[in-house]
Amino acid sequence: MRMYSLSINDKNYDVIIKEVTEQDVKVEVNGVEHIVDIREIKNIVSSLPVSKQKTSLPHVSTPATQVQPVVAADPGEICSPMPGNVIKIYVEEGEKVLAGQKLLVLEAMKLENNIISTCAGVVEKILVREGQAVNQGQSLVVVE
Repeated sequence: MRMYSLSINDKNYDVIIKEVTEQDVKVEVNGVEHIVDIREIKNIVSSLPVSKQKTSLPHVSTPATQVQPVVAADPGEICSPMPGNVIKIYVEEGEKVLAGQKLLVLEAMKLENNIISTCAGVVEKILVREGQAVNQGQSLVVVE
């Protein structure tokens, strides 16, 4: 975990880098957690000393929260914890997943909620599609 104190346009930010994956970075900016999507990674070498470089925050998506799905009768069945819309699916049928891995993003009340796997296994079935509205308790993904 790394912490940075940044000043951008005379506004101060305390930024903590919490977790980095291939797709995104979990950061905390002034106490508020955000998921920052990684579009491209570039190695840039600058001749300016760090204290003189202009700094800007990367594009920050809507704050996302890590949400535990509703517990289903079948432990591998991942159900929606709330009504909302599926905006992004990160896994495919047949893919191996780990417990705690992000499966999809559910938008509810203008907030993005990461739906995570409750167990390790293989994605047997994806029961929803991107753009689909879902109800609380509705089955989303089956992991066996």
